Amino acid sequence: MPRTNSRRMQALRTAFFKEGRRLDADQATRDQAACWICQQRIDYDALPGTTEDSHELDHVIPVSRRPDLQEDPTNFTHAHRRCNGHRGASAPVGDLGDVVDDWW
Repeated sequence: MPRTNSRRMQALRTAFFKEGRRLDADQATRDQAACWICQQRIDYDALPGTTEDSHELDHVIPVSRRPDLQEDPTNFTHAHRRCNGHRGASAPVGDLGDVVDDWW
């Protein structure tokens, strides 16, 4: 099944952006609206896909690998346009986690 840009997908993308904007507006939930790749805040004032820091709906499991999950909201995550484009269909690149003090 090839990637599609159906009306349903457009509606899902719009709703996901609005949900991200809502989460970002509240300090308590802002981290849930951050880019899942770089963990930085997304510019929700810019229209989706218009700047490098604007919002894009990213698929956790790329559509090229699982086209059946393209319209599955459980496969959606928030990303910067730049980060999503750089990641492509590969696994996200990042560090292994937080550095902790030696305990031994």
